[in-house]
Amino acid sequence: MKTHRWKTGGRRNLLYLGVLLAAVFVIGVAWQAGNKDTKIWNWTLGDKVVVIDAGHGGVDPGAVGKSQTLEKDITLAVAKRLQLLIEQGGGKAIMVREEDQDLGTSQGLLKRKREDLAQRLQLAMDSQADVYLSIHANSFPNEKLNGAQVFYFADSAEGKNLAQAVQQSLNSAINGKRVAKGNKDLFILKKASRTAITVEVGFLSNPTEEEMLKDPGYQQKLGMAVYEGLCTYLSKAQGVKQR
Repeated sequence: MKTHRWKTGGRRNLLYLGVLLAAVFVIGVAWQAGNKDTKIWNWTLGDKVVVIDAGHGGVDPGAVGKSQTLEKDITLAVAKRLQLLIEQGGGKAIMVREEDQDLGTSQGLLKRKREDLAQRLQLAMDSQADVYLSIHANSFPNEKLNGAQVFYFADSAEGKNLAQAVQQSLNSAINGKRVAKGNKDLFILKKASRTAITVEVGFLSNPTEEEMLKDPGYQQKLGMAVYEGLCTYLSKAQGVKQR
């Protein structure tokens, strides 16, 4: 009988301990997040569908850094972090790709690239997405250029609003000074038929930034900044609609 009572009490103690640890964890997360981050952990995304397009993949590596860092790897790493944040925020995140692959099937690279772009756009249309986020990394002959920059289709007012919100969030997160820019040539932005932006998370041609982009902590910071900007945009858009 004494042994039985000890087991029952042991289970009860373990239960109490589990509840206590869970409470400590929640308090710790809230304390670390601070006022700024706490504001974005809400249900702004509760009924929103967001397509996350990790640029390149498969036979298409994208830009290549000085240390042979591939753009397709960086974009997927940031996209996966962004996916988790959106899902934790109550939204539905649809990944164009979740591994190292492209969406084309032809043998010829040019035709395959066209098929790949067409499939990405078709996915956005079929999903009835509210927002299309295309993630890329930059490259330029001038190695001194650095910083994350957001682009939008120049004729899209909502695209501009989203781009500016994300750009401001990125600038705050990484001490950047870049400005969101309108563009009429980027195929994805022109044909997306919904609010869309392209986020260039940094320059692989800059050796210092290349190393930063490979760092998981920095990738998380970028994902959080894009997420925060997205929430800011949606909060303002919903506020306008409710008036």
